[in-house]
Amino acid sequence: MAKIDEIIKREVNPFDPVTFKTGNFWLADKQTTATVDSIHQEVINQVTDVLRLVIRDQYTRTVLLDGDAGSGKSYLLGRLKRKLNPYAFFVYIDPWTDNQYIWRHTLREMVDSLMKKPAGKNDSQLSLWLKGLSAFRDRSMIKKILGERGLFIRNFKSTYPSGIYQAREFFGVLYALTKPDLYSLGCDWLRGENLDQDDFKALGVSKPIDSEEAARGIIGNFGRISASTKPIVLCFDQAELAPNFADGIPNLQSLFNLNTALHNQYLKNILVIISIGTNPWKKAKERLEQSDLARIEKRVRLKSINLEQAEALWITRLYPLHDQANPKPDSPLYPLQKQALEQKFPGGKAILRTVLAIGGQLFIKHKLGHIPPIDDVATFKLIWLKEFQKTQQKVERIRQFSSVDLTQMLQQTMNALQINTDPHLLNHAKYSSYSFSYQHPDKTERLGIFWNEEPNMTSFNAAMNACEKDLKKNCCDNLTLIRAEKLGQATNRGYKLFKKLFNGLPHRHLTPHLDSIHYLRTYQLLVNSVGAGELVINQQTLDLPKLEQLIRDSHVLQNCPLLQDIGIVSKPIIKPEPDLIKIKDFLLNLVKTQFMIGRQKLVNLTLQDFSHIDESQINQQIQTLCQENQITLIPPDAKPQDQSVCWKPQTKNNTSP
Repeated sequence: MAKIDEIIKREVNPFDPVTFKTGNFWLADKQTTATVDSIHQEVINQVTDVLRLVIRDQYTRTVLLDGDAGSGKSYLLGRLKRKLNPYAFFVYIDPWTDNQYIWRHTLREMVDSLMKKPAGKNDSQLSLWLKGLSAFRDRSMIKKILGERGLFIRNFKSTYPSGIYQAREFFGVLYALTKPDLYSLGCDWLRGENLDQDDFKALGVSKPIDSEEAARGIIGNFGRISASTKPIVLCFDQAELAPNFADGIPNLQSLFNLNTALHNQYLKNILVIISIGTNPWKKAKERLEQSDLARIEKRVRLKSINLEQAEALWITRLYPLHDQANPKPDSPLYPLQKQALEQKFPGGKAILRTVLAIGGQLFIKHKLGHIPPIDDVATFKLIWLKEFQKTQQKVERIRQFSSVDLTQMLQQTMNALQINTDPHLLNHAKYSSYSFSYQHPDKTERLGIFWNEEPNMTSFNAAMNACEKDLKKNCCDNLTLIRAEKLGQATNRGYKLFKKLFNGLPHRHLTPHLDSIHYLRTYQLLVNSVGAGELVINQQTLDLPKLEQLIRDSHVLQNCPLLQDIGIVSKPIIKPEPDLIKIKDFLLNLVKTQFMIGRQKLVNLTLQDFSHIDESQINQQIQTLCQENQITLIPPDAKPQDQSVCWKPQTKNNTSP
């Protein structure tokens, strides 16, 4: 075993800012670092107490969770989910971008979360919820009704005789959820998908959930029939990202209208958790109705941590390094010192994120003897890669998002690339939110985008009619239809109109692929993190202009096929070897952010992110970087396992750290 200082030189910074970002707890089930249980434990206890009340009397309640940026609100939601998921179904609700769609957005996010499997379970939360309903308790009856749809519906209607929105169709879809071949279709209908007529027929429904009223009714159904099963916890994270008033203050009225409705409709077994920054909350609550504020049963604030907790956090992060060392360091804080915390926080209170950032700086100083400037772009590219890989794992199909969501993602991304956009191109109550216009810097024409992924052919025909009507009014010079879903058959009216309009003269059709959605969604998640003050690079909390600048400087969107097809970024003239380029870029960015790292550690970390390549390819790229004079190996003649890799900043003297 090696001495601790040898280990420090070859290992990555355990306070690496790449690990600071949090978000949807269903996207980060695996704990990469140990938790200091005492941090925010009182908050967890208070929320747990409220959940116990909901379990006991089944009354819906609301908790407001607020805290300063960097206090760990999103991370705390993850801890709550891990601790309380055995006793409740957990739903994570991303920020919404349009208050006119908040019920539909909430329903979609709710069903998406309910489709997830809790740790240690083979069934999804939705299947477990269904099995827990009182109508399922008579096992002999269930054996009979699962074989016959009509009997299933009658049994549920007799169990819940009133107050169910579209009872026959809703209970029919619950029946579909018990059938493996119909489960996915049933989930899609509950999410609000405008399915094809054949799919509607298979489910026994006549129309989609395509209005706020319908989404509100379906959410109400979950609440009205949930009294006999576990509670549903609705976690509205980053609520400060709600659409703003003209003066920039978050407009939370739609969220609190929704929350009040959950209470007023006497829905059972629901716990609402609203997570928001303290300062945005102070401003936003002044514009809310007092009757809505009264629906908050408990306000819980994340406070600063004390120095003992800060010290424990450092010890927890350093422990994996100490565990490798022989002899063991005299202090579990080595190479850090508690005095650094006392000097930085003389009042004895600290922000969790700041504690980690200081630990990272001091670790680098001990490792190198000084604190060199850190490359923002290199750090950002590593953050992007981790977010992109998580998105790839969780986003498995394009229709995981609504057409409204996809349109807004694309518009956000184009704005980051300095393409001026204007929302709501089409003059149609529904399809205006699926469209926008933009001005390309190299063109004079007014260009338009219309993204429609609804598989229903009747809806597609209506969409084509809307396009034809507005194009006759010269809504734009060139309209691009983006659609991966089927276009119908030659006999369909919508298909005929599509062929007439989008034939490339001048209007065209683009078929997006899933990898393009991964790019757009990754950027949207980073925008959300910036809005909540949760994206930090080198101790700097990013704002949107800085994020957009990093997006452009890092060129991380350069390989997005959809942006290439639209003409926003250029296609490569010669197709590169993508794996080797990505490996080389990752190696260099990692060395830039760590300054010095053991060669074998560098190889192992690369294999974790690029498991489909072999070690020889990584070593080949390390040699290429050495030949390009971007890194150096120390000692140069040692065996690879005994070497460290150091970054050589491109300066006049070109000295290594």
